[in-house]
Amino acid sequence: AVVSTQSTGLFQAAPNPRVWTKKNTGVICVIKDHNQRSYFIHLVNIDTHSVIHAEEFYLEMEYKTPFPYFHTFAGEKCMVGLNFCHDGEAQLFLDAVNGIVIRNRKRKEKKDAQNRPPPMASMPPPAPNNSITQPDGDAGKKDKK
Repeated sequence: AVVSTQSTGLFQAAPNPRVWTKKNTGVICVIKDHNQRSYFIHLVNIDTHSVIHAEEFYLEMEYKTPFPYFHTFAGEKCMVGLNFCHDGEAQLFLDAVNGIVIRNRKRKEKKDAQNRPPPMASMPPPAPNNSITQPDGDAGKKDKK
């Protein structure tokens, strides 16, 4: 299912990580792949209708907007930059991406909470003199060993 589409130029910080290099232009899409149970960013060539670049969303994904029209994120092989034609299109895409990033984080937090061991029963620590308080009110008696 297509979540969002906008026209954009795709840049990569490769081979030099300090310089943006234009790689392609096309329509950038956020895709929900139900079979893989994941979201992807696809750049589609307008003429051939083929996917010319794809990146999967990952849990720790940091999607940044150094400029309203230019967005960046760490791709599979290098940093990726998206240069949008209009600030409004960039904002629509940002909203779609942020919704997915937030949803993924909430799912991870929920999963982590489910996998966490149950809390231990709250019990007071033993007294410094190694005496144990008896539940029947016989406090202060030493435990015989």
